[in-house]
Amino acid sequence: LQRLDLPGDRYYALLNKNELEISNLQSQIISCNVSNNKRDGLKYLEKLEEIVSEEDHLIRQFILRSKIAFGYPDGEDIRPYSFDEKEKILFEALYLTVPKFDIDEINNNFYTVEEIKIINQIALNYSDAGQNKKAIDVYNQLLKYIKKHLMNLKEANGLAILISYNCSRSLYLEKRYEESITIANLGLEVSIKERCSSYLGGFLSVLGHSFYAERKLEESKRYFYQSFYLYTVLRDDTNIALAKKNLKDFFNIDILY
Repeated sequence: LQRLDLPGDRYYALLNKNELEISNLQSQIISCNVSNNKRDGLKYLEKLEEIVSEEDHLIRQFILRSKIAFGYPDGEDIRPYSFDEKEKILFEALYLTVPKFDIDEINNNFYTVEEIKIINQIALNYSDAGQNKKAIDVYNQLLKYIKKHLMNLKEANGLAILISYNCSRSLYLEKRYEESITIANLGLEVSIKERCSSYLGGFLSVLGHSFYAERKLEESKRYFYQSFYLYTVLRDDTNIALAKKNLKDFFNIDILY
């Protein structure tokens, strides 16, 4: 239904106790991902793998994608997968449901929301490895796809926000500042429209950095201030410290908090 641009959630129902348990485990895994609780996330993933069938490609796809977020246990530690391992796992997940997927021709297929999230993870993996040009190409293809195919789905704007943030960040790292500002503003406007705070601070920070690189100092300072005040409202201590550091490093402004 999602591939046909129809809202699949209206037609979904849990049919038995096993499906209810699977759904609950998925919710717990997502919660652990949001809170960065890797150890509990891996425990829930292990339970999910034990009860799901080999033929259930959608849940198998979810499991593979979630593994990337948590990493893997190594004795007492939890270690991240390498670039090559992540790429292998993510493509394996996509091929379960899109066997002819081509990263260079994304618009040749129709996708579910889950598949778009996986493609976004592939692009993020490129960016983390310093391959920002390749990541930007994937992000741009995804944004075009969402605009053309998914705008009648409730998840579409959430996907646009996520991909816009990642794309604007990669564009900044490639010193394509004007493009970075354009994409960050796009994501910022959608975030405000949807009352979604998840990436607001990130967009404001990207705009602050990009305007500074363009030597538009007043605009840069304004966005850095906005990111600081937003993070104080959200009580995000890690990003409060980063916002304070940006104002100190770029403008020699000390903020007491």
